[in-house]
Amino acid sequence: MDDIITHARELGKKIAAHERTRAFLAAARAVAEDKDAQSILTEYQQAVHRVQQLEASGKPIEVDDKRALAQREAALAGNEKLKAMMKHQADYLEMMHRINQAIDEAVQQ
Repeated sequence: MDDIITHARELGKKIAAHERTRAFLAAARAVAEDKDAQSILTEYQQAVHRVQQLEASGKPIEVDDKRALAQREAALAGNEKLKAMMKHQADYLEMMHRINQAIDEAVQQ
């Protein structure tokens, strides 16, 4: 099993060095260092959480809640750092999905 762990560490290093990983981490750092972007992201997450809670409890989602969520989504889409992070995150997740798929295929053989 030690050889598998060694290969996993090597794979982890390759993933960390890949452009998609580096771009995503850089974009995430840029968002973390931007108070405005952090505020927008936090407010968006809170609005999403509120709507999810209402849905889970079977309560109606009021127009004000829908409007607040739409406003937060617009603010999120209008922030360049957040847009860049989301794009790079999608690229990174697509890469990780393909890696996991390749591992799953090898295990199934």
